[in-house]
Amino acid sequence: MRLMRYSYTVQYAPGKSLWTADTLSRSPLKKPMNMSDKELMESTDIYVDSIVANMPVSSSYMQTLKKQLKSDSVCARVMDMCTEGWPDHAKQEPLLRNYWPDRATLTVKDGLLLKDTRLVIPSAMRNKVLEKLHEGHQGVVKCKARARQTVWWPGLSQQISEMVLKCKTCIQERHNNSEPLMPTEYPARPWQKVGTDLFELGGKTYLLAVDYHSRFVEIALLHRTKSINVITHLKSFFAHHGIPEVLMSDNGPQYSGQTFTDFAAAYGFKHITSCPKFPQSNGEAERAVQTVKNLLKKAADPYLALLAYRATPLQSGYSPAEFLMGRRLRTTLPILPSQLEPTLPDNALLAQKEREKRMMDMANFNRRHRAKPLCSLSPGEQVWVTDVKTAGTVIQNHSTPRSYTVELPQGTVRRNRVHLIPLSSPVHEPANVPVLQKPQTPSVSPATPVNTDVVRTKSGRAIVKPKKLDL
Repeated sequence: MRLMRYSYTVQYAPGKSLWTADTLSRSPLKKPMNMSDKELMESTDIYVDSIVANMPVSSSYMQTLKKQLKSDSVCARVMDMCTEGWPDHAKQEPLLRNYWPDRATLTVKDGLLLKDTRLVIPSAMRNKVLEKLHEGHQGVVKCKARARQTVWWPGLSQQISEMVLKCKTCIQERHNNSEPLMPTEYPARPWQKVGTDLFELGGKTYLLAVDYHSRFVEIALLHRTKSINVITHLKSFFAHHGIPEVLMSDNGPQYSGQTFTDFAAAYGFKHITSCPKFPQSNGEAERAVQTVKNLLKKAADPYLALLAYRATPLQSGYSPAEFLMGRRLRTTLPILPSQLEPTLPDNALLAQKEREKRMMDMANFNRRHRAKPLCSLSPGEQVWVTDVKTAGTVIQNHSTPRSYTVELPQGTVRRNRVHLIPLSSPVHEPANVPVLQKPQTPSVSPATPVNTDVVRTKSGRAIVKPKKLDL
């Protein structure tokens, strides 16, 4: 019945010129079918009547729709052309050319304009139809699926997308996807960059410091959690290993006061704080906290447990103590005295392995979380802050990556991009971050980052090396 709208010209072709046997020619009808134009129109009317009868709308809405279709200048012309035929100049007119690609599926019946089995809605009724499509505040895909069953007009898909993305109720409940991982830069030498954090275990509070180069951990028990106590223990760590160039911490009150600022200025190190509500930006310290907690929970002697961790080789084959001190630590395990002689690891080789490992971790994270870069925000843009459930205005970009300073009614806050949802239509240009692609080499299972090469060692192991870029 859907093919009844087409007119065919039947031509005979001999069997020897057919590459594939024609099934219909091998089993002809016993009685030839002669359908007149009147019978064809009657069958078509039956098909259209069945569609109109099963429309899930009331009769009053049908009458209103018919009146609006007649009063709408564009829809009225489209209905006339569906009856009388489509002239060639219609595809050039601005108002009619949107209907031109679908002219073969447009029909008129009882004053209604149909596209296949869907009602064509005039411009005066489209806003209300969009509101009804978005009842329940479903997403773009669900709203489009509802529209495909009942209504149509040119540009409907784009209007549904804009309506859902600009819906304030949907924005307030929306969650941003994970962004591509930004691995921290591997320091060139030990104790150059140190991360610090406070954690609680067994009703006690501890201070932790971890070296970004060697992953060597220092902990201290805090009897009071004030800034002066944290500074005292950090001075003790610095007296053992030296003053780092960069100290990473969260935004706790122990680190955000003027006392700690004066301490950083007096000792000559740069203090960087992670973005509030986003501990991932201080991930090295957060991961070290988990490791130390597991050690202290299970250990009968916490000092021996901490010593065992410092003397255990990492993935690179060297222990944190070897990275930091250039020698192995003597533990309760028996060991040859010659093994305790100081030996410096090959920093260049280890740095290369560390970079390869971090790129692989980044590729695995992005694939596992289906990470996509979020659009950047501009000063003055209205955003919804998800953790405080309040609308605010972006003031400026923060010095740390993907962080913004946002003005709220209760004051100014700093938030990561993942906590901010634009209240206006999103910018489709993503932020300037590396995008990962799947590797072309099938033997390498993780996705290989852009600007990298897959290289095989003599043993056959696949590794990833960064390309040399011409900047």
